Amino acid sequence: LHGHDFWVLGHGEGKFSKKDAKKFNLKNPPLRNTAVIFPYGWTALRFVADNPGVWAFHCHIEPHLHMGMGVVFAEGVHRLNNVHVPNEALSCGMTGKMFMNNNHN
Repeated sequence: LHGHDFWVLGHGEGKFSKKDAKKFNLKNPPLRNTAVIFPYGWTALRFVADNPGVWAFHCHIEPHLHMGMGVVFAEGVHRLNNVHVPNEALSCGMTGKMFMNNNHN
């Protein structure tokens, strides 16, 4: 999950059921920025939604991503309306100026 760290609460085989939640580690779950999802299994994550933006959550195995193992979380985007974005950010700073002025040398 880009833009966040998260806690891994649990994992298991097959489809997730409500009974599985009783086994979650809510006391001291590991804090991670990546997680292994076992074949035909599930992993339960918890994260704090405190970083407004559009964040990718996806598998790092390219064919899996193309098969749909990727989503986008649009988090708190209403809070971004009043954020000032510098013009340099829109054109990649000096790189943008260089190409916009046809100065490629």
